[in-house]
Amino acid sequence: MEMQEQAMSQLRKISDPLYKVKGWIKFAGIMTIISGALQILSIWGILIAWLPIWMGVLLVSSSNLLTKAYESESDEDMVMSFGKLGTYFKIFGIFMVVLIAVMILGILAAILIPTIIGMQQSGVGVQ
Repeated sequence: MEMQEQAMSQLRKISDPLYKVKGWIKFAGIMTIISGALQILSIWGILIAWLPIWMGVLLVSSSNLLTKAYESESDEDMVMSFGKLGTYFKIFGIFMVVLIAVMILGILAAILIPTIIGMQQSGVGVQ
């Protein structure tokens, strides 16, 4: 019995920092869902709007599981909550890498396209 109480109190000790910000996690999730819903209004947004909506659902779900795990001292719910947070950060990381790659391509295009057009108009390099 004492071992079980120690495990429960340890679960609360480990989850306490996240439990204290559970409201902010849920707020971020809701705002991410709203952002995704607004992105649907644009042509480009229709293609990628599912991503922020999914990420927001993961955050809201993680917050709910975190609350349930903390209050009921359920390690299964805590593991599921951490799993959803982990999935969120993996998706976020991949999205950032793709975004950086697109930005680099955009910068290169912004430099190279005018240069190539300028060279063609001045007759340099044209045979």
